[in-house]
Amino acid sequence: SHWWGTPFKNFCESVKRHAIHMSHSEDEGQWKKIAYWICTFSNNQYRVKEELGTTHQESSFYLALHSNRCKGTCMIMDEEASLLKRSWCLFELLQTVRKTQSEAAR
Repeated sequence: SHWWGTPFKNFCESVKRHAIHMSHSEDEGQWKKIAYWICTFSNNQYRVKEELGTTHQESSFYLALHSNRCKGTCMIMDEEASLLKRSWCLFELLQTVRKTQSEAAR
């Protein structure tokens, strides 16, 4: 999750730091193997209504977060935690918590 009010350079640097942390390596060959689903780049911005579906379970956000390939989420915050004022960011957080709880119950 992120808020596009944050400079894009900061967003990219945050994703890079997260990938390095998740790969446990500063070796570029390792951390570049970490994949991210970023809604702005994954959704057709000219057909957002279709991307969202008719129910939240049909939305690309939900489908990506509940995919077997999704291993977690990354929240990129500014100093004011502005993303916590955005409904889709809160939706992503809720789905992450639900998925984590579901997997822990197995």
